[in-house]
This record gives sequence, structure tokens and C-alpha cells, in this order.
Amino acid sequence: MSRSATSLTVIKKIIGDAPFLFEGSFPDGVAYAKKLGYDCVEIHVTTPDELKDPKLMESLEKNQIRVSALGTGRLYVNAGLSLTDDDPAIRAKAISQLKEFIDAAEKMHSLVILGCVRGNIPRPKDREKVLELLGGSMRELDKYALAHSVTMVFEPINRYENNYLCNTYEIADFLRKNDLKNIKMMIDTFHMNIEEVDIRQSIIDNIDDIAYAHFADSNRWYPGKGHLDFPMILKTLIDHGYNGVISAECLPLPTKEEASIKWLAAVKELLKEYD
Repeated sequence: MSRSATSLTVIKKIIGDAPFLFEGSFPDGVAYAKKLGYDCVEIHVTTPDELKDPKLMESLEKNQIRVSALGTGRLYVNAGLSLTDDDPAIRAKAISQLKEFIDAAEKMHSLVILGCVRGNIPRPKDREKVLELLGGSMRELDKYALAHSVTMVFEPINRYENNYLCNTYEIADFLRKNDLKNIKMMIDTFHMNIEEVDIRQSIIDNIDDIAYAHFADSNRWYPGKGHLDFPMILKTLIDHGYNGVISAECLPLPTKEEASIKWLAAVKELLKEYD
């Protein structure tokens, strides 16, 4: 994809304050993204079975829209599955479901996002155990992803949502230590604002691992509604070779429609200099 590719986040049902912009059927979400002028959609589901709707594939083809990534966080949030659960059966189920996401991504030529499905560390003394469990689970997924030519992206998430591997350096170190080949890094500017000492330097230092980006402002609204320096962030990414998708994972405020329109307008304005 070109460096100007933009992606709309799509989910069937927004629960609570989840940062998604389109709520409804996936075929309708694809058509809506096309209507607004997005290049791609990022689809979030609880189970990969939801992606088997033939109408989704028809809508993608009809609207000439691609799936940029498949979000897997609902596996943890809605279904309670994680890659670090103490119960081996639950870990195995999480891995099995993620392999089905990889199968779907292979057909859709998309990425697979790994975020909160990592689970949390229940007690500080469990940190090494959890990292060991995560490493084992991720190495198995990496091998499967490599066999299916699918890239997965691991997201640093702020400490208030996940209590470990919260910044880009920690994720990069984890990828190296586990010798992961087809698992890269996704950045999210909202989380970076909380966790990175220097956003610009963290991008420069970790650019070789960054394969996907979420843009949301410091308050998780669309760019321009907080204090983040998006011209600097985008310039740093592009100057250092980033040519991946920029996706709209931000709060649907003040309304889903207004956030969808104004996120795209803000990002297209930023991208003008590079098109």
C-alpha cells in the first residue's frame, strides 16, 4: 500500500468507550469507508468466524476497498481469552483462534493486530512467568504466520490498559529476545503520548519494526483535538521509511460520523506534503 493509505475502524457493536468509528454490519462499513474516501478498513471481531460473511467479500470487491488489519482485542475483552492465561486450555484456545485470524488475513491480504490479547500480569512476582508464557505463545503464532505469509503487529499499550510491554522499546526487546520473524510492531499515538519519553526518538529508534500505525490525539479524539504534534510524527515516520497504513482508532466523538469525517480530513491534510 502507498504511504497515503488511510483506514477506517469498523466493528459490529461499540461497547463502552471503545475507540472505533463505524458501528454496524461489515459490508455497510466497507461502503461507508468508500463513501467518505478511506482507502481501507480495519475490522474488529470477537471471533474469526464473523469474517466469513460472503457479503463482506462482495462489498470489498464492489467498493475496491482493502482490509488493512484484523483486530483481535475482542478475544480478550469479550471472550476472556489471552495468550498468557494460567490455564493451558485457555491459552491453547486463544492460539487456535488467532491462527484462524491468520487464515482469514491470508485470504484478505491483511495484517493481524496483537494487543490486549497478551493479557495482564496478575501480580508483580508473576512477571517473568507471564513473559515466558507470552513468548511461547507468540513463537508458535509467528511460525504459523510465517508459513502463511501473514504479518502480525504487536501493539505497545499504555499502563492503564495493559500492565506490561507498554512502550516501543519494550516491544522491540521482546521481539528480539523471542526471535520473531513475522511479528512486527504497531504504534498508536495515543498510547505513545502516555508511555514514550520522546515520541520522535522512539519512532527513529524502532522504525525497522514499525509496520502499522494508529493515529489518535492525546485525548484519543481525532487529530487536532489534543496537543500531539502530528506534522512531526508523520514527518519522522516518512523520513525514516515508513510506508504503511495509518488507521483511525480514536473515540467516536462528538459523534461517529463527525469523528470519521474529521479524522480523515486531518490526516489527508497532513499527507498532502508527501503525496
